Amino acid sequence: MKNRAESREIRGRILKILDVDYPHEISDRVISLTLGDISYNVNPAVLQGYLDYLEEKGYIECKQLEYDDLSIDMRVAKLTAKGKDLLEGNIPSDPGIAL
Repeated sequence: MKNRAESREIRGRILKILDVDYPHEISDRVISLTLGDISYNVNPAVLQGYLDYLEEKGYIECKQLEYDDLSIDMRVAKLTAKGKDLLEGNIPSDPGIAL
């Protein structure tokens, strides 16, 4: 389990990753690989927890994509306007997210 400070940092990094391709969606696999590239190795279950947290706060939207004919089953996420406002400092900071 990650410590609280690292969890806050990872949540902030996820928002920044999604901001790069705003307003488009990014797959959980790309998010995971990008986090790994910056030395945050997160297993899929833990990543899903971070995505759930950010979605419950309204900073991101997630959906499941399934294409049986292509054997694709993945979760994608995108930054919401509220998430963009948080990143830009247009709304008060969130104590659960380090930017």
